[in-house]
Amino acid sequence: MKQRGERIKFKTIYDLAVKKGIKEDLRSRGAVEETIKESKKEYRKTKGVERKTFDVEKTKQPYADTRMLYGSPDAEVKTVMVGIDIDVQELLLADRLREKGVNVDLVISHHPSGRGYAQLHEVMNIQAGIWEKYGLEKKMAKEIMKHRLEQVARGVAPANHTRAVDAAKILKIPFMCCHTVADNCVANYLQKLFSAKKPKKLKNVVSILRTIPEYKEGMASGAGPFILAGEGKTDAGKILVDMTGGTSGPDRVLPRLSQLGIKTLVGMHCRESAFKVAKHEFLNYVIAGHIASDNLGMNLLFDAIEKRGKLKFIECSGFKRVRRK
Repeated sequence: MKQRGERIKFKTIYDLAVKKGIKEDLRSRGAVEETIKESKKEYRKTKGVERKTFDVEKTKQPYADTRMLYGSPDAEVKTVMVGIDIDVQELLLADRLREKGVNVDLVISHHPSGRGYAQLHEVMNIQAGIWEKYGLEKKMAKEIMKHRLEQVARGVAPANHTRAVDAAKILKIPFMCCHTVADNCVANYLQKLFSAKKPKKLKNVVSILRTIPEYKEGMASGAGPFILAGEGKTDAGKILVDMTGGTSGPDRVLPRLSQLGIKTLVGMHCRESAFKVAKHEFLNYVIAGHIASDNLGMNLLFDAIEKRGKLKFIECSGFKRVRRK
């Protein structure tokens, strides 16, 4: 094992992130392996241009929105610039820092870019796998997810996916994104926390969130935890942390979750249409905060990565490094 303070290879950081994401996946290990198995099966069927352009990484790990986007896998990394969102302006900032003599060995975005963004919809079936653990029949879970998955795929299709990646190539800055692997971390962390503490009321749910450094930071910037649906004195009941699986799931699953005995959803954010359905179904909804939750997930991910060697962080675009013992 490397001593703290030594440089870590780019590929090692990526591999450790994927390993942590799989460990924290709320689905069964079998479901995770099945995703990889299906990708291998799909790849074997390809020919010609489809085979040449196939994302072979999907045959190795199940998160299509987590990728090494540019740079040599063997590049040694000591200083990382990390942001919740990284686009051309952040990469130009990294280049400007280099001009001023500040080493920037790698830029890491939480939200996906490049092929990772184009494939965002492919991780959404994680949500269906989580619903199955709560009792929703597998076929029904996939059918409910199907329409929303296709909707998201249509939504990301027109985007200029390669914009930031092209900038990284021109500036010769190694670049990667860690999306679902980090979201798995925050979802599992909070689910275990609520299971252990068993908050009775919604105000207790919010109080627990407010003890976490990342959510305190969110409060300081006006984006901390709050109750969206329900009241502080409302019984929390069974809690489901809904924070992974690419993006917001389908509204039509909410009545099913209510029927399965779930009383409170804790999410990063909530669409207006989902809020209306939740209210109609007497589901409580607690918003933890989007950027605060992304920070928590990324910090948990980096805690695992830094067991191989301490990194120097340049914080930008909403990211704040918080280390846990």
